[in-house]
Amino acid sequence: MEFCLNPDRERMNLTLVMALLVNGRTVLEDFSWASGSERFAKALTEFGLEYSLQGHQLVLDGKGFQYALPSMLPIDFAERENVLLWTLASKDSEQLFTFAAENDEAGIASVAAAKNQLLSYFKVEIETDEPARLVFKFSAEEPHIKKDSLGNVSPVMRNRMLLRAVVRSEYLSFEERTTVHDQWTRMLAYFGVKLRYESRGMEQLSEFERRLMIAQGKKIDRTQFTELFETKVITGREYYVPGDTTEAMAFALLATVGNMPKDKVVKLLNVDLNTSRAGALTCLKRMGANIETVTRREKFGDVFGDVEIYPLEAGKRLQGRRFSEDVISTGIEEYAFLAVAACFAEGETILRLPKESREAMRPVNEFLAENLRKTGVEVGVYDDGLVVRGMETIVNGSGFDCGQNPQMGLALSALSLSLQNDEPVLGAECIESVFPGVVENLKRVLVAEVSE
Repeated sequence: MEFCLNPDRERMNLTLVMALLVNGRTVLEDFSWASGSERFAKALTEFGLEYSLQGHQLVLDGKGFQYALPSMLPIDFAERENVLLWTLASKDSEQLFTFAAENDEAGIASVAAAKNQLLSYFKVEIETDEPARLVFKFSAEEPHIKKDSLGNVSPVMRNRMLLRAVVRSEYLSFEERTTVHDQWTRMLAYFGVKLRYESRGMEQLSEFERRLMIAQGKKIDRTQFTELFETKVITGREYYVPGDTTEAMAFALLATVGNMPKDKVVKLLNVDLNTSRAGALTCLKRMGANIETVTRREKFGDVFGDVEIYPLEAGKRLQGRRFSEDVISTGIEEYAFLAVAACFAEGETILRLPKESREAMRPVNEFLAENLRKTGVEVGVYDDGLVVRGMETIVNGSGFDCGQNPQMGLALSALSLSLQNDEPVLGAECIESVFPGVVENLKRVLVAEVSE
């Protein structure tokens, strides 16, 4: 069976920002909206973006670097979208900007949350600080670049730094230990922003330096270097937003653990295969899942392609693996899917979270473990992440609750369907709001399996 996925939400919103910065027209081919992206596009119209749906294309007209600056800034998007919009505004360090909401409990809470996000990513000068209203200027100074325990800049800060340097025509350079979430970097390069993005290692050293380090027994680590230069104009191009990797993971998980007939195959069209985003699919393949990229396209500055998932061979099981922080960081949105896969794996699977995510993920992991234990599987929560000891046969498990977490809900839905449960995951309505139509498509896989 073939499936088209919803477009990747993060890449879609980055593309809309890119289209605003283009001095002219950008055309998105084979277009459909990602969940929430049309609302984000409407927020960008306050900056001057114009767009229209024409058949299977979305046509966007940008303003270049002369986009408008609304004095009232939005605060009701997710953090990464809020920061993108505020970064556009931060081009001007003289204008006053305002966060405002209704002067009630919900409004006061939303302004407080926005203020915390703002101070996490920007230096600002606050003029008015009231419970439901914040008036401020962006500072011309940049905050100190903080790196995480892996030697990388956080994805939200990384995108903000690059965007701010582009719109302010500033030079920027930084070095990271690994490649994480580089869709925005690749998009900027594709649209003609002057930047250098390359791996560095032994080849950057002189012959004497290489021999000296080898003699001293020192390891020469590879790093990822980003350097951005002033760009005067960004011109429009055709672009395509590939399918969401989280959705692809749901199909891959169900096809692997759901006892699909041996002669069946699930084919996913135009999946985002950027290595810094699709790490969970690689992890599942390392566990023994039969996943094959049948068509790989290096186009529009990045990589996407068609993926086929086959059932496991008779008598074979997934194998427990240990996944380190740097591996998990390339698929952290699919963390719950790997935990579900581990329930079916032979042996022990260890999922180690990046240090900066552990505190926030601890209650999420406790809740996820509580759900997975309903299958009879042994799941341990520890400071670094999860330990799961899989079972050869899981015959029951029900009453799953996703706690209004869409990614966890989709992973638990795949688990529930694989166990042939009739009852939906509690709180599953949040899945539809983020991944519209996916649960019904997963059910189609099972219907085809039973009917044939």
